Amino acid sequence: MARSRSGTLTPFCFMRSLVFLFGRIGHRPALFLGRCIGDLFRILLRGKSSRTLTNLELAFPELSGTPVIHSLKRAVFRHYGMLGAEFLRFPVLSDRWLREHVALENVDCILDLLAKRKGILAFIAHFGNWELISKRLALEIDTPIHVVTRKIRDRKVDQFIREHRARHGGARSLSAEDDGIRGILKALNRNEIVVLAMDQSTAPPEGLLSPFFGRTAGTHPGAARIALSRGVPILPAFSARISPDCHQVRFGPPLCFEDCPTDHRSVPERIRWMTDRCTSLIEERVREHPEQWIWMHNRWKHAPPAFRPGGK
Repeated sequence: MARSRSGTLTPFCFMRSLVFLFGRIGHRPALFLGRCIGDLFRILLRGKSSRTLTNLELAFPELSGTPVIHSLKRAVFRHYGMLGAEFLRFPVLSDRWLREHVALENVDCILDLLAKRKGILAFIAHFGNWELISKRLALEIDTPIHVVTRKIRDRKVDQFIREHRARHGGARSLSAEDDGIRGILKALNRNEIVVLAMDQSTAPPEGLLSPFFGRTAGTHPGAARIALSRGVPILPAFSARISPDCHQVRFGPPLCFEDCPTDHRSVPERIRWMTDRCTSLIEERVREHPEQWIWMHNRWKHAPPAFRPGGK
């Protein structure tokens, strides 16, 4: 198929058809179909499959070359197949289903932070089903939730995800390219919730090199900079799949600059300390459920050559 003027290879009607299909079958059959699609992608997308295996072996060298590491790679693709199925099924997931299948832990800390009228700056990782966090939380509060995202190259896919998230996912998308820091600050000034992902590779000098699974990874310090300038904590938010169709969302505890060691007094040192702390927490969660993180992403892309996979 030729690339259209909108810069896409994916027909919009095809994505709508997928929403229709996954909305007409039961949840467990949809998850089964998602796992099958994950297996298919693992076979067809050889580059992504190879990178996933390489990254898993770097993170868990004790499993390198064993059948366990290959089972883990298969589980990663199956998890993301299920995640896609769940996202497409958002229009038919009832409030009752969400309350029964998506448990919230420590939601009171969100209410406490909102009561301070400074907004909430939260961070997530591409772990578990992160899209379910805002959809489930929206049942408990009426505060607008904004997710800061990068644009996807395929414009129609990007448009579809943003519209689908806004209409059925309980959150609005803030474009990092278009809205930038101004959009984030406006939302916080309105005492709303802003969510940033902190597990995507960012090149220095904009990105800081934070330890992640024993190697330094380029990490965007934007959340730490905003939190320090506004005098607010950063709220961790993670969703983990605890069974094929059940999830647990864990909030907090908030990360505060008041806990920063006294030898980290300058602004750059405090920002680095908080960025490293957030990255460390992401690693802790990934170690709990390694099959639920996006290992096909080149997380160490902007590390120094000696720390990159293969030393390249």
